[in-house]
Amino acid sequence: MPLGTFFALQQSAGALIYDVRPAFFFSLGHIPGASSWPKRQFAAQLAAREAEILLAAAAKRPVVLYCTDLACPDADFVARRLAACGHSVAILEGGYQIWKAGELPTE
Repeated sequence: MPLGTFFALQQSAGALIYDVRPAFFFSLGHIPGASSWPKRQFAAQLAAREAEILLAAAAKRPVVLYCTDLACPDADFVARRLAACGHSVAILEGGYQIWKAGELPTE
């Protein structure tokens, strides 16, 4: 998903956003409204996240994942696992790096 499309969704709370970077990086800064769901905790947290993913789908809110940058494979890993569970997801192209490069707000 391109930054412009993602930004509009993020600003309107129109997406369920997961930061799949390690929790340490999330604590240093993340996109406002994102929840931390590190790749390493995917299996352990899937059952707990299932309800919010289904609610987002019912409300036609896309699930968007992001990682560090284009070279980071974590968002792709989580996206493939969620797709295998029957969920539709998108990945922010360029991840957190593109967000920061755009000088957009962080938490």
